[in-house]
Amino acid sequence: MKKIILSVCLMLTLLCGCQRQTDYLKPYNIVSTDRNAAAASVLPADTFERFAQELGIVSMDESSSGLGADAMSGVDASEIFLTGTTDAQVIAAHHIYDQMPPASITKILTALTALRSGIDFDTEFTLTDDVVIDIYDAQVCGYVPGDVVSLRTLFYSMLIYSGNDAANAVASAVSGGDMAAFCEEMNRIASELGATHTHFVTPNGLDDPDHYTTAYDLYLIFNECLKYDEFRDAIAQSGYTGTYTHNGETVSKTWDSTNYYLLGKRTPPEGVIVVGGKTGTTDKAGLCLILYVEDSAGKGYISVLLGCPDKDTLYESMSNLLANIGN
Repeated sequence: MKKIILSVCLMLTLLCGCQRQTDYLKPYNIVSTDRNAAAASVLPADTFERFAQELGIVSMDESSSGLGADAMSGVDASEIFLTGTTDAQVIAAHHIYDQMPPASITKILTALTALRSGIDFDTEFTLTDDVVIDIYDAQVCGYVPGDVVSLRTLFYSMLIYSGNDAANAVASAVSGGDMAAFCEEMNRIASELGATHTHFVTPNGLDDPDHYTTAYDLYLIFNECLKYDEFRDAIAQSGYTGTYTHNGETVSKTWDSTNYYLLGKRTPPEGVIVVGGKTGTTDKAGLCLILYVEDSAGKGYISVLLGCPDKDTLYESMSNLLANIGN
């Protein structure tokens, strides 16, 4: 009965739109070292057994004190997480349940929401004023109202180039122009996955006081995203060329990845292959990066860094963290 009441309260909160953090979240305060108990505390009873079997679990105490201190040597970030996906072994975790803005890593949940909508990726949409981003120096692909663009091009340019206008266009296309409803669906999916410390009010991740998540929640969302071929393909690309209609004429444009590993500007540790990931940067979030990597034996890992002070520190810290794979 208690779990039913909690689930109903959470759903009512989602339906009410924007809430303050203290009104929205279901705390992780009963996460324990027991995997089944920890999973049961953040997921409905009918799904927690799968959760405990397949995903990394970290207690609140372990997260606060820092699990895997040696693995975090040379890593400068507000939140640190590295876990296997093949065997779910947690290698490092630090403050992974603390809420903070995720910047453009938000777009992985935007992508998942689009994928779950079932809309054919070759469907074309006429863009509306939703693509207008009026924030100085925000990353944009250059779309304007009236452009006719396929969902595939919007999806790929959003994940690869991190275009905020592309993220808004994806949300508008999927929701029929109801951006608030799209964000509600994002939050519903996050809750379903156990990401109960997450509340998003934009599809792009630009700073907002009611837009927040945790490293652990991003891990849960990213792990689900990796089940989709379109997502895995997009995050692995160093660039993407899309064709769309602008002012009645067909135009072609190429967008480069924001991921320095994919661009060859940074080199991962020996024996580690960076398959793909998502970057994020805002004034409040700092520099953020989530990656899916594999070792030489093909075993998979997800790594998350949130709140790095600058780009050099971000990639140096990530490489230092990834160096623990296989050790």
